[in-house]
Formats: sequence, C-alpha cells, structure tokens
Amino acid sequence: MDEQGIVAKTRASSGKVDYTKPIVIRGGEKATTHFEVLPTFVRRSEGEDVCLKLSYWKKSKGAYRVGFPAEFTLNAPEVLALRDVIEKSLGVSGQPSGQYLLIKLEDVAATNIQGKDAASIGSALLKLLANPAIGQSLTDLPSAQELLDGVQTALRVRSLASAIAELEEALDGGEVAESYYQAWCERNAWAFGNGYVMRDEVRQIALGDSVDILLKRTTDRFRDIFELKRPDHKVLVYDDSHKSYHWTSDSSRAIGQTHRYLDALHEAAANGLRDHPEVVAYYPYGTIVIGRSNEWTANRQKALHGLNNRLHSIRVITYDHLLEQAKRALAILSEEQAKA
Repeated sequence: MDEQGIVAKTRASSGKVDYTKPIVIRGGEKATTHFEVLPTFVRRSEGEDVCLKLSYWKKSKGAYRVGFPAEFTLNAPEVLALRDVIEKSLGVSGQPSGQYLLIKLEDVAATNIQGKDAASIGSALLKLLANPAIGQSLTDLPSAQELLDGVQTALRVRSLASAIAELEEALDGGEVAESYYQAWCERNAWAFGNGYVMRDEVRQIALGDSVDILLKRTTDRFRDIFELKRPDHKVLVYDDSHKSYHWTSDSSRAIGQTHRYLDALHEAAANGLRDHPEVVAYYPYGTIVIGRSNEWTANRQKALHGLNNRLHSIRVITYDHLLEQAKRALAILSEEQAKA
C-alpha cells in the first residue's frame, strides 16, 4: 500500500494467487523492531480467499535485521475472525465498562454506524427487533413502547426522505417514462395523502380496462382510480382570443379515459369485483397526474384549481403537486419525531 492508500495486486506465476507488496505496520530507520503484513489472495472456483502472512523481527540501530524473523500465516477464516475482533474492540473503545451488543450490518460486524449505508442499518435494526428474545427484553423496559415507536418513526422518516429524493431526482433529471413513475407510485402510495390506506394489486377493472393504480380510501374502504401520464405533457394552454386557460389535448384525453374507467369501475365493483369481492368501488373518484408546474405563475395555478372544480369526481394534479404532497407528509412525520 503506498502513501495514497492504493493497493497494487500482482498475479503470481502460478496464476492461482495474487499478492501485494508487504504493508509495514511498524518500522522505520529509528525503529528497533519491524512488523509487516503480506496479503495474499487465493483464487477459488467461487470467489477469493484473503490470507495474511505476518512477519516480525528485531533490528539493530541501522536497517539490519537481527536474527531470524517470527512468521506465521492467517488463513481466510482467521483473517475474518481477526477483522471482527478489531472492529468490535474499536466499537467499544472509549465506552465505560459493561456489556455491549454489536449488530451485524449484512456480513460485516458493525462497530460504528457512521458512514454505513442507512438501508443496511435499518435492515439490521429490523432483524434485531424481530428476535423474540430481544423483543421480550425491550417489552420489559419501562419506556419500551416509546423506544419502539421512536425506532419505527426514525426508519419511516428515512424511507420517505429517500423516496422523495428519488422522485425529485427523476423529475429534475428529465425522466419521462410513465412506467418509471407508475413503479414509484406503486411503492409510495402514501404520497397521495393519508386519505388512503393501501394500494390494491388488482388493476384490471373490466375486460380490456386496466387502471394504473387503485387505492383504498381510509374512511369507507371504497376504491379510487389514479392515472399517471408523462411529466413532459402540457396540462393547460392559454387562449389569447378568450383570455382564458383550457385543457391541452393530452389532458383532455386523460380526462376522457379516466371518465370511462370510473364508469366501468362503478358498474363492475359497486358490490365488489367478480373475482375480487373485497374490491368495492361505489361512485369512485379519479386523480390524473400529468405534467409539471414548478415554473407556473399564480394565474396558471388558479386556472387549474378552477377547471378542477368544474369537473365531477375527477381532479388533475401535476407531478410537482404530488411531490409537494409527499414533502408535506414527511414534514408532518418529522414534526412528530421531534416532539417524541
């Protein structure tokens, strides 16, 4: 390893082993002892084993070695065991005497979460809480419920923030595929507001008619339709001759399509879909997500509000409106976390 931390692997003549230059742990002109490590990488049919050859010897005042060196080699399992010992020791360093539980993040013993991937930390915490013994121990604590609620809220805040960042990056990055946003909305149906509790796997509402997303309302469990169009479609156009805004052809087609879906869903599911009686839609509402509004004027926003209010059981929002809804949900959850 050089001064910049670069490790150069060299293939041995046998072709089965790679090695690096010895890494000096202790040494130098004034040192009276020398300690170095030589990593070797043994190629296997599945992956690669890391072994370490450790060498230690005494030195005279100059650079000359005195006597024979002490050498031994750690095999692959021993290298991993040594790594775990080092990480665990560093993890409790500076802490008062006592017992500590060190959680593994994936396959690496975690002794310090700083710099670790948030998803792996969350996964490790969930696995820990799922352990019956740990769960029972936590339940016995005086503040067990507060602790569990705090962990759950923290993980939820992290999840929402990550999803919002993903959506914002896609919109600002020029992603226009409907399939991308449909997949995002399927994973994050919470962005449509707390008026909905869950998304149905069912999409086909009638022969030849499949909606993008079907959500269950919180209050009465009836279903509503959500149709997703491209974010690069224009929503409104201004008519100079009449001094007013009206729907673009893309918006008009989406409204007509959603109107037909609402009729079909009400007819097929007023008392439950034939193959899914739990899916009930009685006079459903439809929401269309289309276009962007991040650069709209106040007059254009007002025009959309007015046109929406002249529709019946259908509303049109933009992806920026959806993004703001999601951010508001995150803000509310963050406020609850701060008060806890």
